[in-house]
Amino acid sequence: MQVIKRNGEKEKFKLDKISNAMCKAYRSVGENISEEECMEQAKLITKDYRKKDNINIETIQDSVELFLMETKHYEAAKAYIKFREKQRVDRENPWSDNDERQDLIMQKYLLSNETKKQFLKRVSFGKPSLEKIFRHKEGIFGGRNLYAIGREGNITGSNCYVTEDPEDNLESIYKVDYQIARTYSYGGGQGLNLSKIRPKGAKVNNSSNTTPGVMVFAEKYSHTTLNTQQDSRRGALMLVLNVDHPDIIEFITTKLDLSKINGANISIALTDKFMKAVENDEIWTMNFETPYEVIKKTVKAKKLLELIAYSAHTMGDPGIMFIDNMNDYHLLSEYEDVKFTATNPCGEQPLAPHGSCNLGSINVKAFIKEPFTDKAYFDFERFDYVVGQMIIALDDLLTMLGDRHALKEQREHVKKYREVGLGIMGLADLALAMKKPYGSEEFVEFLDIMMKHMINAAARASALNAKEKGTFPLYDYDKISSSRFYQETIDQEVDELIKKHGLRNSRLLSVAPTGSISNILGISGGVEPFFQIKYTRRIISMFDEEKKLTIWEKTPLEMARVLDIQPENLPEWAKITSQTIDFKERAEVQSTIQKYVDTAISSTFNIPNNATVEDVMDIYLLAWKKGLKGATVFRDRCAKIGILAGINEKTEDLNPGVAPKMHIEEKWYNKKTNETREIITNVVIEDQKYVPDKMDRELCPLCGSVLVKRQGCIQCSSDLCDYEKCAV
Repeated sequence: MQVIKRNGEKEKFKLDKISNAMCKAYRSVGENISEEECMEQAKLITKDYRKKDNINIETIQDSVELFLMETKHYEAAKAYIKFREKQRVDRENPWSDNDERQDLIMQKYLLSNETKKQFLKRVSFGKPSLEKIFRHKEGIFGGRNLYAIGREGNITGSNCYVTEDPEDNLESIYKVDYQIARTYSYGGGQGLNLSKIRPKGAKVNNSSNTTPGVMVFAEKYSHTTLNTQQDSRRGALMLVLNVDHPDIIEFITTKLDLSKINGANISIALTDKFMKAVENDEIWTMNFETPYEVIKKTVKAKKLLELIAYSAHTMGDPGIMFIDNMNDYHLLSEYEDVKFTATNPCGEQPLAPHGSCNLGSINVKAFIKEPFTDKAYFDFERFDYVVGQMIIALDDLLTMLGDRHALKEQREHVKKYREVGLGIMGLADLALAMKKPYGSEEFVEFLDIMMKHMINAAARASALNAKEKGTFPLYDYDKISSSRFYQETIDQEVDELIKKHGLRNSRLLSVAPTGSISNILGISGGVEPFFQIKYTRRIISMFDEEKKLTIWEKTPLEMARVLDIQPENLPEWAKITSQTIDFKERAEVQSTIQKYVDTAISSTFNIPNNATVEDVMDIYLLAWKKGLKGATVFRDRCAKIGILAGINEKTEDLNPGVAPKMHIEEKWYNKKTNETREIITNVVIEDQKYVPDKMDRELCPLCGSVLVKRQGCIQCSSDLCDYEKCAV
C-alpha cells in the first residue's frame, strides 16, 4: 500500500507515522498513553484499509480524527484538528510568523511581486519534499542559490570562489585581476594567496629596478573589489599571505590604517612549524628567492604572533588560518595535486584554484521535539533524512546552474569535483531548546553525536546519488578512504555503500556564517552563540517623541513563554552570549564540530573590550591545538569601531593594546656579486600605522650586540648595555 500525498507524490505506507501522530496529540493535552497503545489504536484505525489499494493522506487523517472523537478523547481530537489546520495554513501562507525585519531581509531574494509561497516553490525547483523542508524551516540554500534559481542572466549560484594564486610576474598578476573582476560580475566572491609575489625592494628586470612588493598588488585587488558592482552591493575578497613571506609585517599591520585594503578581508596562513616555534620561543625566518637574490628576514616567532594578535585586538584584522590543518584533514588530502592556499572570503571553504562553494544550511533547532522541557529530544531520523535531501538538492544545483560560472576554469572544476557545502545554523537556539547550556560538557557531548550523524547522512546520500548518477570524475576510493578525515568519521555501514557506489561529491560539509538566511528563519547564525539576547531600539515618532523598545531574540522569548516566566527571569545559563562565554568553551564547541566537517567553519571569537592582546594569543594557540582550521577574533569596542563610528561614550576603546617591541634582522644576498647586505628594521607603530625604521646592521662596540634605532637614537639592543651612538 502506498500513501498519496497532497502534492501527488506517493510514498510507502508506514503505520508508525499514524501511531506517532496520535501520541503527539495525546501528549499535547497531558494524556499519558503509551507508544504501544498508540500503535494498537493505529492498527484498529487502518484495519479496513486494503493492502493493494493506494490511500489518500487526507483519508488517513480523517480516520484518526474520527477515531479520537468516537473514543471520547475530545481534547486530543481538538489538538489533532488544530494541528491539521495549522498545517493547512502553513501550506497556504508559509513563514507567516516572520516579522517585518525578516521580511525586509527576504526582499532581496524575491522576484518582482513574488509571494513567499511562490518563492518556496521556485527555489525547491519542483521537488515537493524539498519544498516541505524549506516551508518547515528545517533547511535552506545559501543566499546566492536563492537569488540565482529561476532568474535569467549570468548569475552564479555559488557564493564564492578561490582563484589561482598570482605568479611572480605582471602577466599573471593582471590575469588574476581580470578573473576576480569577471567573477564579481556574476555575483561571486573571491579568495587568493599572494605569497608567490616577490617582496618589496627585491630586484626586477625592468625600468623600476626593484618591486613595490605584495602590498601594492593587494591594494590593486582591493580596488577592483570596490569598483565592481554586484546588484547594489560590491564583491567580497579574501587576501592571504604565508607567515614566511618577507612582506608579512606590512601585511599584518596594513588594516591598522583604514585607508588601506578596505575592499578585502585579510588572513595569515600559519603553519605547524611556525606555531611550534612560538611555543618554543624560537627565531622565525621569512625568506624568498628570486633569480637575482636570496632574501631572509628573522624575528622571534612569539613576537610575530603577538603583532598579529595586537592588530586583531586593535582592528579585528587579520584573521588567521592554520594551513596545515586545512590541507591534512579533508576527503581529498591524499590527492597529491589538491593543495589549498586560500579560502573564500568568509573562510568556510578552503578551495583549490577555481573551486567554488555551493552552500546550504540545516536549522538544527527545527529537530527538537518538546522543546524547553525536560522531555526535549532530537529527532535524528528526520535530521538524517533532511541532511540527505539537502546534499542531493545541492548536487542538483551544480548541474542546473553549471553554466552560471564566470570562467571556463571554474566550470571545468565544478564538473571534475562536484563540491557542495552543507552546514548548520541555529546552534544557540538548539542549546536553549534542549536545555543544555551552550559550551557545557553535556552540550558538547550532544554535538559530537549530532555531527557524526550529519557527516554520515551526507556521505550516505552522496553514495546513493552516485549509484544513480555516477561519481565525481576524479573519484578514487583508495585515496579517499585513506584520508585521516574519512577514517575518523565514516561509519562502517556508510563505508560499505561508498565502496560499492562511490561518492557523487568530493566535499560535503561546510559551515557558513548564514547571515541573511538565519535572520530570515529567525534563528542564530552558523555555530555562533547569541551575539545578544536582547537589544534596545530607539524609535522617534513624527512628533519627535522618542521611545525605546527592548527587542528579544525569538528563541529566548519562546523559552520564556513555555516556562511561563518573564524573559528577564530566564536562568543565567540561557543568557550566554558571545561576549560572556569563556573562549575555551567556545573553542571546544567549534573543535567538536570541526571534527566532522571536511572543509571548514566560518566563525568569530567575539571577545569583550577588556580582553588583552595576550588573550588573543591564547585563543590562537588553543585554536591550533584543538584542530581548528582558522580563527577570527573581534573585540567589542575595538579601535576600528570608534574610528568608523566616531568616538563617543559607547564606542571608545577603553582597553587599547600596546604594540610589541620587536626588530627584524634582514640579509639580502646578491647572486651576481655574491655580496650580502644586512639590515635591522624596527617595528614602529605610530598613529595606527606601521612605519619601518631601517638601518644597516651594526654591532655595539662595547658588548657586540646588534645596534637598533629607538626614538631616533641608535642604541644597543641588549638590556644590559647602555651604549648610545648618538650620545657619544
